[in-house]
Amino acid sequence: MHAGVALARKPASRTAGHLRVARWALTLALLFTAAPAVAGDVTIEVDPREGVCAVYGAFHVELSPQAVWTVLTDYDHIPEFVHSMQSSLAKRDSAGRLHVVQTARGGLFLFHKNVHVVLEIEEQPERRIGFRDTLGKDFEHYVGEWRLDPDSTGTRVSYALDAAPRSALSRSLCRRVLKKTAEDLLVQVRNEILRRESEDTHLEHP
Repeated sequence: MHAGVALARKPASRTAGHLRVARWALTLALLFTAAPAVAGDVTIEVDPREGVCAVYGAFHVELSPQAVWTVLTDYDHIPEFVHSMQSSLAKRDSAGRLHVVQTARGGLFLFHKNVHVVLEIEEQPERRIGFRDTLGKDFEHYVGEWRLDPDSTGTRVSYALDAAPRSALSRSLCRRVLKKTAEDLLVQVRNEILRRESEDTHLEHP
């Protein structure tokens, strides 16, 4: 799933990427256990460490993981509900690995550019979507994940992204751009989840 393309260090190994994601999961737990997101709200936190461009986000919906999963994995239709996304196409390689080719408009204020990623996707149905850019055109590394955690009232959706843009200007604005892009992404994804649920309910009860 598009991570809210931020403004793509040498490509990390798969093992290094997995270790980073594990650290993010711990960071997310510390951030959002202490101050959990209120139902319906989107919470965004930017990693404050110098030289790090990473963001963590979360929201809660009173719906099942299946309803959330349907939207997160609708890769080909992301441009219909994520405004910054210009194109998104899912395909599998000869080994059966899932890749999503995306072009998005990223930036802040007067600085905007198209950014390109080819995301290798790792899915754990209705639990987790891991992604990393294998193109390396606009990012030195771009790795992240979505997590779905059901609770007694619905599903908590958590998001993490660690990105290192190649452009010096982009790096100087990275945290601000990443925070804004991630916030827009999570709000739009949440709204699409709720919209589809409302539409389904209306069809069931005209």
